[in-house]
Amino acid sequence: MNERLRMMQRQPRRITITLSYHVHEALLTRSEEEGRSVSNLCAFLLEDSLRHPAVPPTAQGPAATDAMGLTPSYAVESKIRGNGDLRRG
Repeated sequence: MNERLRMMQRQPRRITITLSYHVHEALLTRSEEEGRSVSNLCAFLLEDSLRHPAVPPTAQGPAATDAMGLTPSYAVESKIRGNGDLRRG
């Protein structure tokens, strides 16, 4: 029974998140370019950001932002940690 319980705990988990219109559109565009689903792209981006944590903008000087005002990897890390909106303030 213990082995079965361990196997069940290793199964992928589902979560629900709410994204801004612009972030969702960017994910749709990128997923189409890469030929993968939005779900798969999000899982990849989250796993990658956890494997390679970003240095907070305050420690590296002014942060470069994209067209939506997001700092690419720090924005995802900030959202994961519950530090508020994806936009820098």
